[in-house]
Amino acid sequence: MMATDVAAASIMSTMKMLFKMDSVTHVASVELWVLMTTLLLVVRFMLDCFGPWYEDRAMATSIQVIEMLNYSMVHYTMGLMQLSAKKVNDYFQVWAVLLVTLQYSVKAGRLYQRSKQIPLLDLMSSFWAANLIWMQTFFLLRVPLWLIWALNAIRIISYFASSDRAETTNQENTRQVSDYMRYEHTLGSSHSYKYLVSGEDLALRDARRQDRRSGQYRIRLDPDNKKLVTIEKIWNIDAGNSRLLGGTKDNGNRLKDVCLSFAMYKLLRRRFYNLPIHEASQEKTRRLVFDYILQENTNSYERAFRVTKVELSFLQDLFYSKHAAMFANGFPVWSMLLSLSLVAATVYLAYPVHCIPERMDAADKNIITHGVIVTRVMVVLIIAKELLEIYLYVFSQWTKVLMICMYVKHRCLRNPVVEAAMRMMFWFMRGKWDQRIFQYNLLISDSHTQRKFPRSIKLESEVTTAIFESFKGLQQHPKRLGTYFLNAFGSKAPVMQQLTWAIELEADTHRILVWHIATCFCEMHFCDEVKKLKVCKLQNRILAKKSTTPEHVWPHYLTAVTLSNYCAYLLTKGLVPDNGIVVTNILDIVRKETFRATYCSFSQSMQDVYKELVEIAALEESEVISGEVEAPESREDNNGINSSTTNDQVPNREDTIKGDDDIHNSITQMGAKLGKQLIETYEADTVGIWRDLAVFWTGFLLHLAASTRAAKHKTRLVGKVELITHLWALLSHAGFLGNTRHGQTLLDPEDLSDVDPLR
Repeated sequence: MMATDVAAASIMSTMKMLFKMDSVTHVASVELWVLMTTLLLVVRFMLDCFGPWYEDRAMATSIQVIEMLNYSMVHYTMGLMQLSAKKVNDYFQVWAVLLVTLQYSVKAGRLYQRSKQIPLLDLMSSFWAANLIWMQTFFLLRVPLWLIWALNAIRIISYFASSDRAETTNQENTRQVSDYMRYEHTLGSSHSYKYLVSGEDLALRDARRQDRRSGQYRIRLDPDNKKLVTIEKIWNIDAGNSRLLGGTKDNGNRLKDVCLSFAMYKLLRRRFYNLPIHEASQEKTRRLVFDYILQENTNSYERAFRVTKVELSFLQDLFYSKHAAMFANGFPVWSMLLSLSLVAATVYLAYPVHCIPERMDAADKNIITHGVIVTRVMVVLIIAKELLEIYLYVFSQWTKVLMICMYVKHRCLRNPVVEAAMRMMFWFMRGKWDQRIFQYNLLISDSHTQRKFPRSIKLESEVTTAIFESFKGLQQHPKRLGTYFLNAFGSKAPVMQQLTWAIELEADTHRILVWHIATCFCEMHFCDEVKKLKVCKLQNRILAKKSTTPEHVWPHYLTAVTLSNYCAYLLTKGLVPDNGIVVTNILDIVRKETFRATYCSFSQSMQDVYKELVEIAALEESEVISGEVEAPESREDNNGINSSTTNDQVPNREDTIKGDDDIHNSITQMGAKLGKQLIETYEADTVGIWRDLAVFWTGFLLHLAASTRAAKHKTRLVGKVELITHLWALLSHAGFLGNTRHGQTLLDPEDLSDVDPLR
């Protein structure tokens, strides 16, 4: 007990000294400001390092605030150093250099697109620190400080000079790939894939020299050029019994698939630069997707998600990190050397720091109480940050692609020692999507006082199989992409006639909401166990259990409900073809509709929600079946009741349903009406209704993926990549998006609603 008391007293004493008021400035000590500024800079780095996390508006705002605080606190702390002592002491010089070094190096991402402004601010801070060093210091400390300062200044200037050049290089490479794909199909047989992986810039120089000598004007890359690496060359190396890429060594072609992902990334990024997709009409492009990528195995199309996951990670790096800029001209050797030199100089700096207390002026001792500890904490943090950043570059997918391409081009690397070392490195480079998707049930999330947020669940193999089986059906019948309703209910003419109105709605947002409510209605009707559940205890996910659902029904039910909830979640993110503002307005209105129509009390069960929907479906309707639907966004919320309403505020049920004209022709009534029609049509055919709903939702999801603009997919690359974006990438490579301006970077005015203003 005594030891605990002593430790607690020691901690309190230390904190009091750190928070001690400075006798000159009458504010907290410089030590405290240095520690706070250092920790905030490290937080900024961690957010960028393990992000990007800018999908959420609150997180984007927080990071922008941290960005502003970083600059303000660094400059304030450095100004405080000049005021709080009679002369600038050695601690202040060390801290100033370390702070400006951290200030620049913590920015791993490229969120705010201000690469020209931020380095100039960093450079100005660096000159301020140089002025502090220039005043006075002893030789043992002067050398590492000037070395650290010089290395940091060089990094700032080199990145400032190289960032624009790297962006230009990436854009030129994209145009070059687009031009190459115009004639790629003529370079070999219809079964050969000479898609570019690396070396096109070197091959282009050779082609230009050769064309100048021959007098030709049109430059064409020669795929047999030894400097050029294509998909075909990587796969053909297997014929030589490679110990790295051979069939037995490269289990499941995982290493070769990384290069395939990189080649596909180069093709996909054209959709963001208004460049033509020449190969969209080629049959071989579809064969690559259907005959290779969509191979079903024991992992349920694991290869498809693995290939697109790595491909989209490259695309994410292009827009939201420095990786694409760093690797624009190959591996960033120069940057790695600068980082390693900085680590070495910082490690050495920890040694002369212990000499500073002996040199301090007696008048300053009451200010600097834990200078050595504070300095070494900063040194450790900087070293850890630099080593982590080196690790992220060295063990990135970009490095893996470069190493494999070097292995293909240089036979001297094909020896057991090099291959073993490469296999060891590749073990650290994983690229696998976690296959988790979010769920949002409109009736659960907004039917009581506390709104529930979307919930992440594992994408089950039954759902994955259903999606890709529907995808495979497009190979022989491409038009099925737009006839998802006919695919699901076309075999039943009476059903088609009754339900046609529900597909002829104004926009995809209306269709998602109407069919989502109808699917929830069916879920409650056919699952007796669901009706007993209390709404307040439920989460956004499927409600029935596998153990209580007939085995022949479960796969269809699981697919239909999972994808219905997922499409509803996409509305909350605006990741659908419709205008973002319209989507948000419609969703807010329908949330209020469902709350007013189905909310009884906080203790209500799903049976109560089901009864209310039955009453709503039975209401006299005016123009629902005819398809003349009043636009939900044009109605006003007359009652003004939202999801925060309490029991005391709930209006009389008679007034809410039978006396409220708003419920007529509403999305909620249309969804309840559709659910009732589905139940009456299929009667006791539980398997049939869930089978057809599963076919409908899988086809509808593919339609949404193909119809959503590339600009919207781009804005969601900043966070966790969505299932719909994986499907969009596969549809693009299979040629179903066509040779269109489907991915413009300069947004139309109607697209501005999809862009976060913080970006």
